[in-house]
Amino acid sequence: MYLTYRPLLLSIAYRMLGSVTQAEDLVQDAFVTVQQLDSDKEGGPIRNLKAYLCRIVTNRCLDYLKSSRKTREVYIGPWLPEPLVQDYAGVTGSSSTAGVDPLQTIVLEDTISYAFLVMLDRLTPIERAVFILREAFEYDYRDIAEFVNKTELGCRKIYSRLKRKIQDEPPTGLISSAQSEQLVLRFLHATSTGDMKGLFAMLAEDIVLYSDGGGKVNAAIKPITSSQRVLAFIQGLLSKGEGEGAVRLVKVNGQLGFVLSSPSESFPTVVSLEFRGDRVQRIYLLRNPDKLRHLNL
Repeated sequence: MYLTYRPLLLSIAYRMLGSVTQAEDLVQDAFVTVQQLDSDKEGGPIRNLKAYLCRIVTNRCLDYLKSSRKTREVYIGPWLPEPLVQDYAGVTGSSSTAGVDPLQTIVLEDTISYAFLVMLDRLTPIERAVFILREAFEYDYRDIAEFVNKTELGCRKIYSRLKRKIQDEPPTGLISSAQSEQLVLRFLHATSTGDMKGLFAMLAEDIVLYSDGGGKVNAAIKPITSSQRVLAFIQGLLSKGEGEGAVRLVKVNGQLGFVLSSPSESFPTVVSLEFRGDRVQRIYLLRNPDKLRHLNL
């Protein structure tokens, strides 16, 4: 039972929570609950174990998101999800999962872009559950309604509204591995050589940079908007010598990104870029040490 359903449940919980640690704890607790019910033998055997486990995990994710609302309200700076990171060997090479946590190996088999996780965080807990179960796992509305304790019609309306909303937004998202590598390398070359003109040409006019330090390390308290302000922010970092550390290409949630390490800091910074065509649309800097402890960096 554990090995059969753990990958699915971890994928649901990670998408719902954006947290590796919480996803693992919640899924483990769900299995303990089912085992206790089975040993008690009250109410007879569970007819559909997979559906029952999905319902438990979904509802506990909803409960966790509701209970953590106040904590999120006082969170210092932008909140970003915990990333999943793989070694990267180039477009023609293979990504290594050696030493990677089992959760990361499981989830990285799917395409869960970092931008997708950030988008999900803008939704209410119920919207997130309905969208994930339908979009990522293709559950029918009857099952979704049972999982989230809503009507089937209500779930259909939620999903349709979200699809329209997402389709109305400017197109961003996945690009080919080869194109991603080229753009990330161009970005890194421009910053490392001080080519601010070349870097500025790569930035979308309405770019947004998010820096999550969680009050633990230095980070921008508010999102930085516009190409001019983002360029000034990057120039400021470079002038302080923060661009002199080691840079390592990695896969961040299945897409090319990089890790910045500095001898003066205990934890690195995980950087993910989101593109619109050949321009950088979003920059995500994950610096909060609490969100990097699960990584072997």
